[in-house]
Amino acid sequence: MRPRSTALFLAMLAASTAAVAAPPSSLAVGQEVRGEITSADTINWRDGSRSELYAIQLSADQAVRFQVEGPLRAQLSLFRGEELVQASDAMRENASLVARPQRAGRYVLAVSGADAGAYGPYTLSATPMEVYGGGEIVPGATITDWSQSPRQIPLRISEAGLYRIRMASEDFDTVLGLEGNGYALRSDDADGSNSVLTVRLEPGVYTLVATGFQDMIDGQFELSVAPHVLPDGVEPAAAGDLEAGRELTALYQGEPVEYRLVVPRRQLLQLDMRSSEIDPGLTLRGNGLELEDDDSGDRLDARIVTVVEPGEYTVRAGAYDAGAGVFTLSAELSEVPADAGGGALQVGRARDARLLPGAADRYTFTVARAGRYLVEMSSDDVDSHLRLFRDGGEIASDDDGGGALNARIEEQLAPGDYVLEASSALGGEGGRYRIGVQRR
Repeated sequence: MRPRSTALFLAMLAASTAAVAAPPSSLAVGQEVRGEITSADTINWRDGSRSELYAIQLSADQAVRFQVEGPLRAQLSLFRGEELVQASDAMRENASLVARPQRAGRYVLAVSGADAGAYGPYTLSATPMEVYGGGEIVPGATITDWSQSPRQIPLRISEAGLYRIRMASEDFDTVLGLEGNGYALRSDDADGSNSVLTVRLEPGVYTLVATGFQDMIDGQFELSVAPHVLPDGVEPAAAGDLEAGRELTALYQGEPVEYRLVVPRRQLLQLDMRSSEIDPGLTLRGNGLELEDDDSGDRLDARIVTVVEPGEYTVRAGAYDAGAGVFTLSAELSEVPADAGGGALQVGRARDARLLPGAADRYTFTVARAGRYLVEMSSDDVDSHLRLFRDGGEIASDDDGGGALNARIEEQLAPGDYVLEASSALGGEGGRYRIGVQRR
């Protein structure tokens, strides 16, 4: 009987000999082939997966999308000789790989099982892709391109007018920029994960920057420029009055716009800024109040809900992505619920109140003697968040310093008047809470 070590060696040798890869099958651009991963295919000794190989001839700068469909959980890898050129994203459910080689020649595509247990039939396609050949883009044109790095594309405008520029992709989260002639605009998630800029342009040459979130771009995208007509009554945004109960729709062009809002008596205010083209950002200032919001409304829309005292306020409508596009702004005033928070707070006397969904309650209190003071907000309903202000400047804030989801601020305070803001750290939730200020 042979020694066990010798028998094991011979078994491994036999297995490795049996697993020598067969010559690659041929594959052409525009072709679709069917195959199947079985235990007879070449084994990867590192992870036990199996592979089938295909040889394909590619030209320099030729873009091709390789895709596997079917029951097989697959991975794709493209080689030139023994060099790995590109591999598919292991996180995607369906294996897909877009290649645009810099050199012409013979390449080998490996269709592999995702792991040692992945077997089954599949359909492999090699689809040609249109690519941008360089040069200027003009209104009315649409280009398709594939890239792994940001693209800068010249845009020539011959006639002054309003234009809509859109960048869309199924492969990555697009980000579109427009630069030149005083503009520095940027659009991220205006249309799902696609990008849209609606902007008035004067004649000249601009630069479109086509990229992805955090400059991560890998795949195909479509870029289009077209003249655009605004809905009736919609004009470029300009400073003016915002009337409660009436919606205002305007074209945002990259610069924040301020509106005046007059509140006749103590009321509950809800501000909404909505858009499918920009990521709205709202700021409310006045009577010692300063609140900001980005995404408390639906999708990426902005919303501020708070109790306001009588007086004049400034509503600042902006965009967090430096974009350009149409938006709608509205202000609604209603009666303050009896148990809503806000108003005067006495040191040493805690108060129970209800935080309205999306609201931030503002309290005022007076410190008569210098000393160390404890400010607390506790709740079983909301993730408490506190901010403490004096003379318009924030001096302290806290989220979970009171244990669990309660907020706690301990500060040395000088005599004077203070403003305390109570809200939810999660933004949109509401519920009962207890708040108080006491001297230590």
